[in-house]
Amino acid sequence: MPVIFLEISLRKSVFRAITNACGLKRLFYFDKIVNPTRTDTNFMTHLKRIRLPMKLSSSLKKLVSVCMFLIFSHFTHAQQYVFFLHNKFIEENVLNDAHPEYGKAEYYQIIYAFKRKGFQVISELRPKDTDVRVYAQKVVGQIDSLMAGGANGSQITVIGTSKGGYIAQFVSSYLKNRDVNYVFIGSCGEEDVTGMPDINFSGNVLSIYEKSDLSMQSCLNMQNRSANVTGRFKEIELNTGLKHGFLFKALPQWIGPSIKWAARSYGSDHTRTLSLEGASFSEKLDAFLSAPTEKPFNGIVLVSQGGLSKFAKVYGRPSLEKDVDFKFDDQFVIGSVSKQFTSVLLLQEYEKRRVKLEAPVKTYLPELQQTWADTVTVHQLLTHTHGITALDKPLAFKPGTQYAYSQIGYDLLARITEKTSGKSFASQSAALFRKCKMYNTFHPDTKGYHNLVPGYTEDENGSLITETRTFQNFVAAGSFISTAQDLVTWNACLHEGKLLSASTYKLMTTKQKNAVRNHPIFGVVDYGYGITVDSHEEVSQLGQTGFSPGFISMNFYFPKTKTSIIALDNVVWNEDDLKSAFQYHSEMLKMIRESKLVKKSY
Repeated sequence: MPVIFLEISLRKSVFRAITNACGLKRLFYFDKIVNPTRTDTNFMTHLKRIRLPMKLSSSLKKLVSVCMFLIFSHFTHAQQYVFFLHNKFIEENVLNDAHPEYGKAEYYQIIYAFKRKGFQVISELRPKDTDVRVYAQKVVGQIDSLMAGGANGSQITVIGTSKGGYIAQFVSSYLKNRDVNYVFIGSCGEEDVTGMPDINFSGNVLSIYEKSDLSMQSCLNMQNRSANVTGRFKEIELNTGLKHGFLFKALPQWIGPSIKWAARSYGSDHTRTLSLEGASFSEKLDAFLSAPTEKPFNGIVLVSQGGLSKFAKVYGRPSLEKDVDFKFDDQFVIGSVSKQFTSVLLLQEYEKRRVKLEAPVKTYLPELQQTWADTVTVHQLLTHTHGITALDKPLAFKPGTQYAYSQIGYDLLARITEKTSGKSFASQSAALFRKCKMYNTFHPDTKGYHNLVPGYTEDENGSLITETRTFQNFVAAGSFISTAQDLVTWNACLHEGKLLSASTYKLMTTKQKNAVRNHPIFGVVDYGYGITVDSHEEVSQLGQTGFSPGFISMNFYFPKTKTSIIALDNVVWNEDDLKSAFQYHSEMLKMIRESKLVKKSY
């Protein structure tokens, strides 16, 4: 007698209605519930067996087949599944044992919280010392079985706490299905970006972490590093004060959002929002960027403090031609933010005593035949006080006496580093980015980038056209490619002493004589070496805006609180009016300067 397996959560009333309609009421009977053991590899944890007599006419068998199709169709299209993966403490101890600090783990209470909402929960108590990668492959096989039976990815949610969250991350990496939902709870460590290179998120990911849990924090760095296709990403910071123990308990603070995520209630927009210390800043910033307008901000905004993301959100879409959302590993051309990279490479040559800042350019570029090559110094190239307008033209002013923002000066700096290091500028920059673990930042000549979004510019008719002039600028001055998270990583690398000695870093970030720019957006601005230096209102600010045809960027760092604000935009409105084109960026900068994130320690 064959056995047909149906999920227990298929309501008897539905089953009977279908069989009654087919006139098959007497053909079926229900057997007992089957409970698999801990070692059972079958994905169905609760089943009902339906036995079907063999002696049926051919016509009746066809009718039975149709009815079975109706039953299974209802089952696969209606049921929502939750795979729950518990923490390491449960794996290593008897279930009723109490953690010395966090108490008992409320495993069954957590399971029932999801069952009460109608989810079919698939979970088991794992054996001690379970290998996370091997177990993740097992779960992938279970999900594959479900989907082979007719379930689709959006009906499946994998939820993991602590070690279970790592298993869930590996499931996400191996499955590579952008429709499956995931909730990672207290399961991202600071060193995971480099320590677990085989984790690459896919699917719709909700990350939940506890502010007082110092061991496990934001998953944003892992998300940004991931190479797979992510549908949605959202992150929630809790503040229960329970440290890592928050995930031992069936708390509504994390179970509620998990239930909503599993029910595909992702929110009003396919954007990622994080909790932010100082809610007023978060609300104002989001309201400003989300306000209805004919010329909206289109890109990514990321605020980070001390290595933790405080606000991150995407606005608009990367392509006018495709109906897809931004991802946090999308790459942008960053304009003059590039000059910081060039300055650091030159200053590293200075620290190796291969370059003297007060030496004339011709010392390192003897092929230059212009008379100014004997008078313009490396220092003047760094500070835009050289007066060069073109290689074949006379200087606009006596070197060192005035300031004129320049692109060609930074190209000359790149050429100098090539001569003194014996390496191409592209290879020098690649080594710099590797040292900083900036895995998504590239010199365009290396062709290593794969997620560069197209740039758009408003034409005279008010229409957006795809930009073809993006890379016409010198790379050293304004054509590097990067991501929002990589620029946060750059800020930490540069400003926390990982690239330059303290004395050289001070040279770079000190206001230089006569290096004062009348900025088209911010007014009078002091300049260091490749970076603007601002200390008005007793708030120290270092950074740069950037423009390249089709792209607008901003990267500012506040050293006292180790806070970064990054804004990358691939739509340029009002190209001929830079103050108007940068209106979103100037307002964002104003807002963060007034926020507690920057001012709380002053």
